[in-house]
Amino acid sequence: MLVIQVPPVILMLLPHYHTQGQETIIGPIIYLFVFALIIVWAWWLYRRYRRWPAQEQQPIMYVGWPVIGWLLVIVGENALARLNQAIYHQSSTANNDAIKAIMSSSHQALILMSIAAVVLSPIAEELIFRGILMNLFYKDDAYWLPILLSGLMFTLAHSSTTPISYLIYFYMGAVFAYIYRRTGRLTNTILLHALNNLLALIALLN
Repeated sequence: MLVIQVPPVILMLLPHYHTQGQETIIGPIIYLFVFALIIVWAWWLYRRYRRWPAQEQQPIMYVGWPVIGWLLVIVGENALARLNQAIYHQSSTANNDAIKAIMSSSHQALILMSIAAVVLSPIAEELIFRGILMNLFYKDDAYWLPILLSGLMFTLAHSSTTPISYLIYFYMGAVFAYIYRRTGRLTNTILLHALNNLLALIALLN
């Protein structure tokens, strides 16, 4: 779980790779290389410990599951965000605030974070939080416990400062985990994760 925290740290250190105030390619190369290593490592573990075969799926559901999942996420997330605002007067989670800070730190950070949010992070995080965690610790017939574990680990990997903001990420992770457990297809949750991040990114940039 800790390995997924390494790329954001590299982004925060990007200003240290500047030469005479000019951006260099050293930081981005390191960032992309580390992300690639994480994905390859996670893919290897996932392939080794995978328990549940992919269920038969109609072609329409390759789009259907991500859309259904996103609708579930957005309804629950909005309800919890309103509750967080009402009780703790927090309009944005600490995780989103940290993302905004990184993206505003440099032009390179903005580009790299955007690529990571829509492509790299969905692949890496789904391999780790769904592909590895859900397959590694439970028997073949386990259903809800892997989903709960995945949601818990997912929320711990995202910065939060209130109980409700933790619950937001737990709920999101649990929805992702349910769809993976229900279908046995990690591609469904990768696409869902990418869609969710893309729309969140557009909202942040606006």
